[in-house]
Amino acid sequence: MSSSAATGTYSPAAEAGGKRREKREELRRHLAEDADWPRADNRSFHACREAFLRTGATTAASGSAYAEFGKTKVIVSVFGPRESKKAMMYSDVGRLNCNVSYTTFATPVRGQGTDNKEYSSMLHKALEGAVMLHTFPKTTVDVFALVLESGGSKIL
Repeated sequence: MSSSAATGTYSPAAEAGGKRREKREELRRHLAEDADWPRADNRSFHACREAFLRTGATTAASGSAYAEFGKTKVIVSVFGPRESKKAMMYSDVGRLNCNVSYTTFATPVRGQGTDNKEYSSMLHKALEGAVMLHTFPKTTVDVFALVLESGGSKIL
């Protein structure tokens, strides 16, 4: 079969994919042109939130940081690696525990946020690839994130 015959074949899937690609590109161009409207916090569409980061926020932790993104304020502390509890079985791979919690005054509605377990799971998934647990057998690394103020910008 010659190469000219292969290029002349018709594929409805390829044609539909090309049309979808063209529509996506047209939408991107349209959004980029009309993206001059201000956001609720008076930032332009392309402006980033102001950020402030400081390490060493707590002295009791192995590592810690304080972060502000817009009006959202979070303290994260890391403890470990430390020896796992005796009740745990031996493991060649260390264990990563993540906990996200809110202060009672963090949100406009008083009380704890209802998404703590979901955010803890998201934090665990984000960190499990970065923390080399295989180098810490029989140990645990604990990561605690405390949301001091939730200013509407979900950063977790």
